[in-house]
Amino acid sequence: MLRRLAASSCLVVTALLSLGCAGSGPKSDNVSQQTLDADYRDCESRAYVSTALIQSPGEAADKQEAILDACMKEKGYKVK
Repeated sequence: MLRRLAASSCLVVTALLSLGCAGSGPKSDNVSQQTLDADYRDCESRAYVSTALIQSPGEAADKQEAILDACMKEKGYKVK
């Protein structure tokens, strides 16, 4: 069970890293890069935790992206 979770987590991280490099990140005018990075990590963590039990890597990545975008919007960022 743990081995399966670790393998799927690894796939999800790889997918997210490739998606993260392909797209543009959140934008905000009056926020430091350090604050932006901390907010992004917080939202990314929420997305990972919320999708940890999804078996399909593609489905997990899609849901993680949606959760991440919604979280950043809640924090006041504009997401492309």
